[in-house]
Amino acid sequence: MIKSAELTPQSFTFKRAARRYLGILVCPFLVVGFIFSGFILPSSGGAVPDYFSQVARPADANWYRDFGGGSIPQIQDQDIFYSNVGSSVAAVKASDIVFLGPSFVNYAIDRGTLQSAPLLDRLKIYNMGFVGIRGGEFSRRVINRWNIRVPLWVINVDDQFVHFFSSDLNVTLGPEKIPVEAVRRNRITGYRTVVGRNTRWRIEDIVAAWQNGQFAPTGLYRNVSNGDMMLDANPAYVADGNKPMLLARDPNCQTTPEIVNYARVFLREVGGHVVFMLVPHSQACVQQAVQLAKALNVEFIAPSFDGLTTVDGGGHLDKKGAEKFTQRLAAELVKTEAFKQAFGDISSRLPRASR
Repeated sequence: MIKSAELTPQSFTFKRAARRYLGILVCPFLVVGFIFSGFILPSSGGAVPDYFSQVARPADANWYRDFGGGSIPQIQDQDIFYSNVGSSVAAVKASDIVFLGPSFVNYAIDRGTLQSAPLLDRLKIYNMGFVGIRGGEFSRRVINRWNIRVPLWVINVDDQFVHFFSSDLNVTLGPEKIPVEAVRRNRITGYRTVVGRNTRWRIEDIVAAWQNGQFAPTGLYRNVSNGDMMLDANPAYVADGNKPMLLARDPNCQTTPEIVNYARVFLREVGGHVVFMLVPHSQACVQQAVQLAKALNVEFIAPSFDGLTTVDGGGHLDKKGAEKFTQRLAAELVKTEAFKQAFGDISSRLPRASR
């Protein structure tokens, strides 16, 4: 039997307030659960995501959205690598050869050409170039923070704006140059940042789908296993008739003692064997790279500009240019003493490369 005291107006007021309070607490979790369960898992095609909240390439969880944002363009891989979110760092550590450099490297290394190159086709190769980051300090910190040690590093020793071998820690996306914020975050904060960014991108996708009448995810994706960018989705990258890559810089450029000293420390810290390269672009300068390689006693590869084409008029190679560049680079790389010392009898490395 219900007591009359339980039916007072005050009791109803209290219960209504309690329900509202519980609703305030529960609703955000329901919204987040809706977003994650309704959009993240199906977008992976049933595959297990590489990390919680990953915005996967449709039906392929081996790719994550790396660059996106309708109102605030942002890039994800800085936090992915610095805070070791998902399997990307583990994939780098399991590699035989790792490429380092800015976005020139992301555009210049063609995976299909690598996989068909003699000897290189037997090795696990990772492209750890970072879009928007010209200096190598961020790469150095990632390598040291997670104790990444690989047999062979191939480093693009470019000097546009800042040299790769410098302590510069800025990222340039479009006209804006800002500090790399990822290095200021601890691992937990970095993970939260990744989740928050992915959530915002998904909400923007939902809004865009509502406005356009169809779900059309946008953005640039990166491969977890090998670091490649999904550049083929860019029509200009795969187009015919792109402009030839032409050098527009005075070739009389010099390296400096500061660059040499920084490079010496960088190479000592990362260990392994090293080969320098220079990806062609309109402002590339070979002379400074030659001087640097000589000062450090490191082998240097500089494939010619002949026959190379560009996606943006002189900054980055297009698909055909990347295929030609990678073919020339691969042919020279396997001839270097660094490659021979790193791998010796390459057949003995087949088990690792086939993982």
